[in-house]
Amino acid sequence: MKLQGKRISVLGLGITGFYTGLFLKKNGADVYISDIKKKSELKKEYIDELERLGCHIRTGGYDEEAILSSDILILSPGVPLDLDVVKKAWEYGIEVIGEIELAYRFCPWPIIAITGTNGKSTVTTMIAHILEQSGARVFAGGNLGRPFISCFLEDQSWDFVVLEISSFQLESIKEFSPFVSVILNISPDHMDRYKDFQQYANTKLRIFQNQKEDSFLVLNDDDPILSQMKAEKVKLLRFGKEKKLGRSAFLENNFIKINFNGIEKSLSLKDIPLLGEHNVINTMPVLLIAFILDIKKEVIQRAISSFKPLPHRLEPVFEKEGIIFIDDSKSTNVDSAVKAIEGMNRPVVLIAGGKNKGLDFSYLAEKAKNKVKHVVLIGESAYPMLREFKNMGISTETACDMYEAVSKAVSKAQSGDVILLSPACASFDMFKDYSHRGEVFKQAVRRIFNEK
Repeated sequence: MKLQGKRISVLGLGITGFYTGLFLKKNGADVYISDIKKKSELKKEYIDELERLGCHIRTGGYDEEAILSSDILILSPGVPLDLDVVKKAWEYGIEVIGEIELAYRFCPWPIIAITGTNGKSTVTTMIAHILEQSGARVFAGGNLGRPFISCFLEDQSWDFVVLEISSFQLESIKEFSPFVSVILNISPDHMDRYKDFQQYANTKLRIFQNQKEDSFLVLNDDDPILSQMKAEKVKLLRFGKEKKLGRSAFLENNFIKINFNGIEKSLSLKDIPLLGEHNVINTMPVLLIAFILDIKKEVIQRAISSFKPLPHRLEPVFEKEGIIFIDDSKSTNVDSAVKAIEGMNRPVVLIAGGKNKGLDFSYLAEKAKNKVKHVVLIGESAYPMLREFKNMGISTETACDMYEAVSKAVSKAQSGDVILLSPACASFDMFKDYSHRGEVFKQAVRRIFNEK
């Protein structure tokens, strides 16, 4: 794919648009970048650097004239395919791809790609950690913070590229073909973006549509959708909680058992430093990939044991008066909150709520009734959630902000309980992002107990 002299438009001027612009300009393209946000809402340093390099920047709306006269249109993940200007670009015969597809076309290194509704970041980071411990040079990114395209802007080559891939990113792939693809689970999410759950699920399944015969597909066999999947071209490996015919990884006697190429290996659950049974299940594809890549067992074991949980993902942050405080702010959908609650071995006082993504909260309330003693709700979804929890007979109240929510939770908790922030919602109604929400939770806890 030649970029020299090509007129290329990029939609979106967040971190993905920024690095895409840098890469395109470095490779001689004539670059036009536009964003619907006002200039004051975007990072000044992004705009300044791109303009310094000669990119054409339009803010406060998309530059339709530039877009419709482009050779290629590249979409940032937040830009939907049904946007009017994108549909017009198709009608004009302009190739429309995403940043993941663009980067793939230039990537000479084997790609390990992970998708799923929940657990992507943890699995992506853990795989990268094992590879690094084995001595490999690893680029870890995608939906994880560093755009895939940025791997070409660092002054080195890589042995492996490990990518977290969201459904938004999978919408705009064409040729993308990982060496290993992993689908962890599929449950309702982003229902404000997709017309129904089936469309969302089908988008997730696009991750392996172009994989070749010498590649691997790793699936969660406990997932009702994934358990029905068949793959004709790729080497299919399945994992799940119980030992069943056709599974390459499963739990048995407090060990994860791996059966790959006729060789059996195991890892003690004591070596996994993560809370929750779902994280034990998520470790299975990590181990399968490590064995696919022929990494020594002692390296795997050392890497798993030394792995540090990611912030805001079932992160224990404080303990006072026998009460444990856990930050699971990354829980932005119902299924992740359910898994968090199920992973607790103490009575739970739950803090939840935020911006709803078109999800049904009745399932969360139903699953919460046996472990959750009290719920404090915040944000736009507080009152719809309040109704569902009260229907299940769970003591529930609302709070106007995080500090009040934590204060109310503390008043209802006693020694031996856990106060769990697991919102089941997006954060954008009250916070910049889930990280900001988690930090505000931690600050509120410290402030209440006058701790620094």
